[in-house]
Amino acid sequence: MPPAKKAAKKAAKKAAKKSVKHPPDHHQGNDLRRAYEHMSRVEILQKSLKPTDAKSVTALAKLARLELEIGNNKEAADLLRGSEHLSFAVLAEEDARQMQLSETLVQAITEHFKELTEKADAHRAEHEEGPSVLTTVYESSRKKATKALKQGAFHQALEFARAAEALAHVRQHGPHKLEDGKKALKLRDR
Repeated sequence: MPPAKKAAKKAAKKAAKKSVKHPPDHHQGNDLRRAYEHMSRVEILQKSLKPTDAKSVTALAKLARLELEIGNNKEAADLLRGSEHLSFAVLAEEDARQMQLSETLVQAITEHFKELTEKADAHRAEHEEGPSVLTTVYESSRKKATKALKQGAFHQALEFARAAEALAHVRQHGPHKLEDGKKALKLRDR
């Protein structure tokens, strides 16, 4: 074997040995951190929302807190991510429709919108129906995203599409059902 290949093989073995080994609950901890960060941003954004606009965001945040309590950190993080995007969509200025955008940018936005909505539809089809509030907010976000895109409110359309895509990731585990063998990580130790 040539010396260069030997050295490359040796370097690959050495790198494999040094690769990071995550503890079994690494993903749970990462999802818990994501939920914490999204929750903080949602709480800040809620202060700017009109009470009528805040209903869906508040309902999703409450559902996320329930998911956190039973250890479904990934679902909580996705619910809160959806709430965050929903908040931005609602807060998006109507003036954005007046802004002149280049054809290249409009095309890029439209393509990204299509990607987001296709991902949302695909994920939604994979997961069983969630709680009625989740289904209602998801469907509303999808409809509002399409409507905003047609009206030229591109920022708002993308935020509604992102909200729908985030909510499509949420799996319903049934009332207080945990996955077997996993340690439930929580925001606070009691």
